[in-house]
Amino acid sequence: MEKPVSVFIMDVTNSSKNWKKITSYLEKIEELIKNWTVGLPNVQVKHRLGDEIVCIFDHYATAYTVAFFISQIWKLEEQPPYFGISFGNVEEDLTRIDIDKWNHPLMSQARMANEKIKRSTNRTPILLVPETEMTDQPTMDMVNLLLEYQGKMMQEQTTLQHLISGLYTVMEEQKTIAKLLGKSPSTISSHYKKGNCEIIHRTLQTIQRTLISLEKNHAATSSANITKEINNTIKNNLKQNLDFIML
Repeated sequence: MEKPVSVFIMDVTNSSKNWKKITSYLEKIEELIKNWTVGLPNVQVKHRLGDEIVCIFDHYATAYTVAFFISQIWKLEEQPPYFGISFGNVEEDLTRIDIDKWNHPLMSQARMANEKIKRSTNRTPILLVPETEMTDQPTMDMVNLLLEYQGKMMQEQTTLQHLISGLYTVMEEQKTIAKLLGKSPSTISSHYKKGNCEIIHRTLQTIQRTLISLEKNHAATSSANITKEINNTIKNNLKQNLDFIML
């Protein structure tokens, strides 16, 4: 029976610089991803080649959701991550595959997206490529345009705006963030607005809904509930590990 899945291949910009620090940091990110997705029956997470993390998850929206949260909490400003993402349906038992040898077309699609980002002069942090002919091109053009705008807004944030955006992703409460950072609520509100945080988070929700809707033959309601659960699991995990966000 076919299962809806998503795949991402994540790389780090200029990873040869501070490579020991990058490798150590990615080991922590790998552990976070495993904790975030512990409730899913089919998950494969592998940190390999020093600067790369490869993941396979249940459901179309999961890889993007995890990638977004990683981008929000990422601390190494001069070496941001980027994600080539694919999604589609597989028949294999994902718990039994060897991720280093799994040569499914979805892996090739994710690798292609990753390489396209790497070669681009106007680099977007996330690029989505679906399984061939599984969805219409206009829909994917729209999603990737949203991703490009979302990425641009995130890249233009100041260090403080990025921190506030990451904390808001988890806390969803500006007064709590103000207290945590020792700043006034008006200061947090000002940086929240100037950093386009609301638009960034609304874009997350729009892209998630779009990917969920594409699971036409796989109980979209169930997928929506699972995506909501993953969002909550990630937020709860990060609330208990704020050192991953705080500078």
